[in-house]
Amino acid sequence: MAFPSVWMDELLAKNDIVSVISSYVELKPKGRKLWGLCPLHGEKTASFSVSPDKQLFYCFGCHAGGTVIQFIMDIERLPYFEAVQFLANRVGMELPSEVNDKELREQRAYRERLYEAVKRAARFYCECFFSEGGKVAQAYATARGLNKDIVLRFGIGYAPNDWEALLKHLTAQGFSAKELVDAGLLVRNEDRKSVYDAYRNRLIFPILGASGRVLGFGARVIDDGSPKYINTGDTPIYNKRNNLYGLCYQKNAQLSDLVMVEGYMDVIGLYKAGVENAVASLGTALTQQQARLLKRYVETVYIAYDGDAAGQNATIRGMEILKNEGLSVRVISFPDQLDPDEYVQLYGAEGFARLKQNALTLSAFKLENMAAGVNLEVENERERYAKQACAYINTLQPVEQERYYKQLAKKTGYELEALKRQGGSGSAAVIESGGFLRGGLRRQSREEEPVRELLERSLLCSALYDAGALQYLKGEEVQSRLRTPGYRRLYDAMCGAGFSIAAYVSGLEQSEAEKVSAIIKEEGALLEPLRTARECLERLRRLDDEEELELLQLKLKDPALPAEEKADILKEIQTKIRAKK
Repeated sequence: MAFPSVWMDELLAKNDIVSVISSYVELKPKGRKLWGLCPLHGEKTASFSVSPDKQLFYCFGCHAGGTVIQFIMDIERLPYFEAVQFLANRVGMELPSEVNDKELREQRAYRERLYEAVKRAARFYCECFFSEGGKVAQAYATARGLNKDIVLRFGIGYAPNDWEALLKHLTAQGFSAKELVDAGLLVRNEDRKSVYDAYRNRLIFPILGASGRVLGFGARVIDDGSPKYINTGDTPIYNKRNNLYGLCYQKNAQLSDLVMVEGYMDVIGLYKAGVENAVASLGTALTQQQARLLKRYVETVYIAYDGDAAGQNATIRGMEILKNEGLSVRVISFPDQLDPDEYVQLYGAEGFARLKQNALTLSAFKLENMAAGVNLEVENERERYAKQACAYINTLQPVEQERYYKQLAKKTGYELEALKRQGGSGSAAVIESGGFLRGGLRRQSREEEPVRELLERSLLCSALYDAGALQYLKGEEVQSRLRTPGYRRLYDAMCGAGFSIAAYVSGLEQSEAEKVSAIIKEEGALLEPLRTARECLERLRRLDDEEELELLQLKLKDPALPAEEKADILKEIQTKIRAKK
C-alpha cells in the first residue's frame, strides 16, 4: 500500500525511532548508536542497535532491521498497513483519505468490500453449522471429537449441499457476483456464463490473518467426495504463501516456540489436547514468506508433519527453509506413520511432550532418513550408508562433525577415525537415499558472509554517511558492481535528489529492509569514508576481473571452439593477466 510521501514523512518524523523503541526496551548510548537487549529475540548481551540520525535499527543477533515501521511489524506482529495505522494512532494522525491517486483509493475501497464479504460468509457458514440443515456437519464434528467450544473457538462452519446457498445469501445483502468471485467465495462457469458456490457439503475452516480478519477458507469433505480439501486460491486480500493457519491465535501468547503442522485438523487436534502453539501451512509447502512470518514470533520451530513418506520429504524442505531464515529448527517424528491429530488422540499432550523432548536437529533427521530402508546387517548396505553419511557430516561445522561421527560409529560399528578419514576424502557430491540430500557443498553461514557483500555494504555505508564519498562514487561505474539484492536500487535512490534513508526503507519488503539496514553496522567504514569507498570499489573491480578471467579460461577449454576465436580469447586472457600485475 503506497501512502502519499508528504504524509509518510510526517508520520516518520512524529514517530522518532528512539522514542518508539524505548517504550519496548532500554537503550544506552555507545558511539554513534544506542544499544539494548533485542526485544525480538531473547539474549543476554546487547546486540540491538538504533541509529538516531538514520532512523534505522539493526540487530546483530537475529538480523532484524529497518525503520520504525518494520520494528512495529516485528514487535506487534502486524502486516505493513496495520503497522502504519498503529503508528498513526500513536501520534494522533488520521490515515490519508487519498492514497496517492484515485486508482489506489478505489483498490483500497474494493479490498474492504472483499474483507466484508468473507466476514459475512464466515458468519453464514457458522449459522449453517448450528442450523437444522447442519445436522450432518454436527455429527461429523462430534465423530472427530470437536465439541461446541472448539467449533466456536476456531469459527468452524458448514457449507450446505446447495449450489447457490451463499450466492443467494450475499447477493441479497448487496454484494455483486464479481465481488464474490474475486473474494474466492464463488466459482465462475465460463461455458454457461454463470456462477456457483465454491464450497458445498463441506466443513469450513475460516483462515484469519495476524490482525484477526477473515481472509479465506479451507473446506473439508464430510462424505466420500473428493478432493479431500479445497482451499481459497489467491485473491486481492489473501495469499496462502504469506499466511499460516492458527497464527492469529498466537499474537498475545508468551511463546518459546511454535509447532508447524500440515493441516487444519492437526492444529485443532493439538489444541484440543492442550498443545496451543501449533500453526499450519495452507495447502502448500512451507514458503520463505511463511518462515519470515514465524520469525516474528519465535526463534525455535518444531516441525511435526505426518509420518508418511510425503510428510518426511516435506519436513526436509521445511527445515531447510526455516534454517536459512535463521530459525532454530527441530523435527518431531511420529511413529507408525501417524499424523499429529491421530497421535494426540492416542497418547495425549504428555505423549506429544515426550516426542518433542526427543526432537531431532536437521542434521540428525537427515542422517536418520538416509538410513531408512538400509539393512545395516548387510555389509554392502552398511558401507554404502556410512560413506553417504560421512560425506554429509563432513559438510557440517567441526563441533557438529564430532557429535555425528560418534553417533555414526555407534550405529555402524566402524572405527571413529576411519569414518573421519572417509569424510575428509573429498567425496562430497553425494545423492542421499530418498533424494533428501541435494549435494555435499556446505552452505555459507551468516558468519561466513561473501567478501563481495561485505565490500558492497561498506561502500554504501561510506556513501550514506559522507557526502564526499557519495560524490566520488557518482563519477565512477558503480551500479554494475552492486549485486547484492536491493543494493543497486538503494544506490540509485541515494543518487537522487532529496533522498531520505528512513523514507526509502519504510516502503521496502521486510527481507529487503533488513538487508539495507545491515549497512549501518559497518562502522569501520565511517573512520575514513572516502578512502573506504575508493578501496571497496577497487576490490570489487578486481573481483569482477577475476570472474571474467575464470569465464574466459573455462570457455577456452571448449573443444568445439574455432581456432580464430580461441586466439582472440588467449589475447584477452593475457591482457587481463598483465593488468592484474
